[in-house]
Amino acid sequence: MALRLDSFGLTELAAKPEDAFRLAGLAMAEGRRIPGYGGDYYYYSMGDAAVVVRTRLDPDTGEEELLGMDTHAATACRWECRVVKDAAAEEAAPLSRRVLVRRDGRDDLAVVDLLCADVLPDLREGDTLHLGMAGFPLRISYDEGESKDVVEAQQDTVLLQGIVKDAKVGESYLGLEPLTKFISLTVSTSMGDIELCHPMDMVPENQRDLVKPGTVVSALCALSGNCAVGEYAGGIVFDEDHDLAALSAFFREGGPARLRPLLHGECVCTFLENRQEGRENALALLSMVREDLAAAGLTRCAAGRLTGRGVRGERCLLIGNGEGFAFLCRMEPDSLGRVREITITNDPQAEFELEDDAWNVPDPGQDASSIPCRPA
Repeated sequence: MALRLDSFGLTELAAKPEDAFRLAGLAMAEGRRIPGYGGDYYYYSMGDAAVVVRTRLDPDTGEEELLGMDTHAATACRWECRVVKDAAAEEAAPLSRRVLVRRDGRDDLAVVDLLCADVLPDLREGDTLHLGMAGFPLRISYDEGESKDVVEAQQDTVLLQGIVKDAKVGESYLGLEPLTKFISLTVSTSMGDIELCHPMDMVPENQRDLVKPGTVVSALCALSGNCAVGEYAGGIVFDEDHDLAALSAFFREGGPARLRPLLHGECVCTFLENRQEGRENALALLSMVREDLAAAGLTRCAAGRLTGRGVRGERCLLIGNGEGFAFLCRMEPDSLGRVREITITNDPQAEFELEDDAWNVPDPGQDASSIPCRPA
């Protein structure tokens, strides 16, 4: 994700490395902290613009490590969209994600850089996202007439056309000091309303009288969707649903560090006969277990409920491969929603039912016909 300060006329704030570090330090000192699973974000409001800093703890020093900065706009625009696929670049920025999304019932596709992506416990194809949306035009034009209502994904940008619902002069501040002014538009598109921010000098002289509500705007944009809205406005959510989703992501993809925030300090983890107490010991055991499972090709994970042994109706995770399940993972949360106990067993007498059809989605490259309808 790019630091699009140019869209707000703020390029000079990060013109030199020392300037960028100064801005990041200010954001970390005065911004709103948003905890994620793998690191934290600091959201620093600058009037109608915002800077978001990505950080994580250095495992060697225990100190907070600066990963990078992103920009966003003060916006009330929201999209509800579904993930079509991961569109991340080969060298994606840490704690950032890029996805291809669509709105249910529409054919339009948009490439969106996700801001504060690590507040989500998991992110898979088919998931529904609620995003605070801003766009940063690379090219823009205004016209009168009817809009074709287009949202078309390019490789890492989006072509869009829509109707201007509101147009105002956005302002940026540093503390109480006014800095710049820019154009801030609320535009209606087929995917939902979006806030577009750009300097006035991007608009040709003969179109400047058209920067107003009711005109048609066409733009090539980089889109930014803030995940830290709604239930995630304060960062990670701790409850059974979110904890199970984070554990499922871990068993599929690894990344034990992402589990640290959701484990109780005195968490107990049991794998067969191996029992470890305390968060760090539990993490070490989970990391070892996941490596062994991955080596054995057991990286498929689905949610289920116990129907026999244990508490009937208790939720669990089923771990295995295309042939069926091999292990069952139970989790016990504390009163605050953090995990205080994890038990992984291969009890052949365990009885369960699947909550959904996630098990039946084939692994990449695997023939779907080879997967049974239910675990063996």
